[in-house]
Amino acid sequence: MNTVEKLEKSVDHLAVSDIVPLLDAEGPLQQKLFERARQVRHEAGQDAVFLRGVIEISNHCSKNCDYCAMRSANKDFERYSLNADEIISLAKTVKETGIKTIFFQGGQHPESDPVLETVIPVMRKDLGLDVLLCLGERSKEVYKRFVELGATSYILKYETSDPALFKKVKHGDLEKRMQCIEWIREAGMKIGTGNITGLPGQSVESLANDIITDVRLHPDFVSTSPFIPNSNTPLESAPKGSAAHTLNTIAILRILLKTPLIPSVSALESVATSGQTAGLNAGANVLTINFTPKTKRELYKIYSKGRFVVSLDHARKSIEQAGLHIRN
Repeated sequence: MNTVEKLEKSVDHLAVSDIVPLLDAEGPLQQKLFERARQVRHEAGQDAVFLRGVIEISNHCSKNCDYCAMRSANKDFERYSLNADEIISLAKTVKETGIKTIFFQGGQHPESDPVLETVIPVMRKDLGLDVLLCLGERSKEVYKRFVELGATSYILKYETSDPALFKKVKHGDLEKRMQCIEWIREAGMKIGTGNITGLPGQSVESLANDIITDVRLHPDFVSTSPFIPNSNTPLESAPKGSAAHTLNTIAILRILLKTPLIPSVSALESVATSGQTAGLNAGANVLTINFTPKTKRELYKIYSKGRFVVSLDHARKSIEQAGLHIRN
């Protein structure tokens, strides 16, 4: 039995030792891993690539994560929040492209909530768009309110399943993060989660535990992003995360979980040539198109200064290069 076959047979009782050799895979073993991930995606009926349109509604954040320049301790850049009229206008542009899911992303800050009270119902009732949110840790009641307004799904990445590393880089409590994930699910939204590969201080065994965490959570969407050092943060001099670890994680998640939507994230373009195409070839099936106005996008500093911004043309090219097609 080869390493990939052993992984599939171990899904109900995964061990770190089953995963580490595949996380470190290169050469023929890596290609075999990717090939099997594509086969599983096809067998699960998940080959069509799902597009969603993101609007980064605010860069205000109450968190102080060491890897993010939007951290509350950073006073050296301009904060912004889009108003309801701006968001609705941008959402109409998203709808005109044929994209059916609007993705509102922002820092963890309650000042976004009054705007969402206005715009989410418009997305659902007037524009007929599904609403995906990524706005951090909130109370159980707030998650329920988002559902009442019309939100259909929510992304809350745990980033690392190592409690000590989580506390070190996010200055928070991993248990609270996991509780929020359960509240989101209980509120009735589809849940997306996942990790960052290459966080300073992270071991390959820790990455393997992240995958075991994903299997336990069995989310509707699951993603992995390479760590990208960001200026004006405590980790600005750290090395980038590994493209191989990120792509191998995508493939392993596809093989183990089969049906969830798995993004090929924009950060892959910063660590690999044609990175998003590589992600699709490793088993991913989601691309996110950025509709944030350029002047605000430059202020959304969750990413590095040279962030790669995904356009619709780039997404179409990446999908074509992977031999796939856009989901209708």
